Amino acid sequence: MFSSRLHQSIAAAGLGGVVLLGAYFGIPIPQPPGNATSAQIADFVAHYGNFLYFGGWLQITGTLLAAIFFIGLVYLAGATTRLSGLLTLFGAAVLLGTSLIEAALIIEVAQATANGHPETAVGSWDLQSVFIHVFPIGPAPLIFLAVGSLILATSLLPRVLGYVALGLGIAFEVVGVVGLFVPAAKSVVIVLLIGQEIWIAAAAIMLLRPKAPRVAAA
Repeated sequence: MFSSRLHQSIAAAGLGGVVLLGAYFGIPIPQPPGNATSAQIADFVAHYGNFLYFGGWLQITGTLLAAIFFIGLVYLAGATTRLSGLLTLFGAAVLLGTSLIEAALIIEVAQATANGHPETAVGSWDLQSVFIHVFPIGPAPLIFLAVGSLILATSLLPRVLGYVALGLGIAFEVVGVVGLFVPAAKSVVIVLLIGQEIWIAAAAIMLLRPKAPRVAAA
């Protein structure tokens, strides 16, 4: 059986990721329009440039902690040789890579404006805005379908969390595809992102149960 300290450390990573990503999505910054001009972006950065830098840090660090949490689940479940475990590890890598690119573009908006490159800032702003489509199509379904299958195949966490994870993975994929053609679907992505953070928090809290089992039957 793994030590409770290890469970606590992995749970802390999950809860820390929830807090930081919650702060990132919850920062009340008025966003420029999707078709913002270079002058509008420059004015936005003049007022909120520091928030862009801080937001980039929140996103990168929060996602890193979330990735560590998912990797920790695989380790605690003894599933590093299972397909579901390997896919969860792969999903954590894709999740972090996607977040790094988006955060880099957000930081570049402020950096390019400060360096006197307004067109680069506009391009970076346009590029970062597409990640609301990319995330629900690739990283989110991959990691939640994988971790859901992992939970159902082990006794690490309650099975209900596995079913909810599978539901989230399917919902992300459906909304991601629909969102490419129906702009209103973006609001549903926000709801799913909230559901994602609630799931991670719930799973992390369940890891803190006394005498949590290590592995399920092979």
